[in-house]
Amino acid sequence: MNVAGSALLGALAGAGTALPQPLAVLLGTGFCGALTTYSTFGYEVVRLAEDRAYLLAAANVVVSVVAGVGVAVGAHALVAWLSA
Repeated sequence: MNVAGSALLGALAGAGTALPQPLAVLLGTGFCGALTTYSTFGYEVVRLAEDRAYLLAAANVVVSVVAGVGVAVGAHALVAWLSA
């Protein structure tokens, strides 16, 4: 769900002023905050490290961050292009 939340947050940012600011803030912090589960992400990484699965823990971090940033940038660009 972190990737979906990142995509939605990127889309909201890409919308710029097309959305009223209070709505963008509500959706960005409220809905995206509830949708993403970074506490679960942190727990999974710690659990993998405790199980000495260091490579999997590192891969989980790298893939999650790269995927999240990638979809946020892509969604931002797409929505900015569509709303231009």
